[in-house]
Amino acid sequence: MNEDLKRILTVELNLDDAALHPGTSLEDAGIDSLSVVELSVHLSDQLGLEISEEELQSAASVGELDRMIEQRRGNS
Repeated sequence: MNEDLKRILTVELNLDDAALHPGTSLEDAGIDSLSVVELSVHLSDQLGLEISEEELQSAASVGELDRMIEQRRGNS
């Protein structure tokens, strides 16, 4: 997983690092609708990535979320 994403999820959103595996669903990782809004803001502020809440919620897993962010960064 991208270290920037991992840092945002664990430090900024206070999610459990042990739950952040590529195959883990967003819900099982503790990412709820409020977390998605916060994640979108942090991605914009810290990484300069504009990804809507709807796009983030469309990810089925933490791994998909990571791939989405990497694609936006041009690291696909």
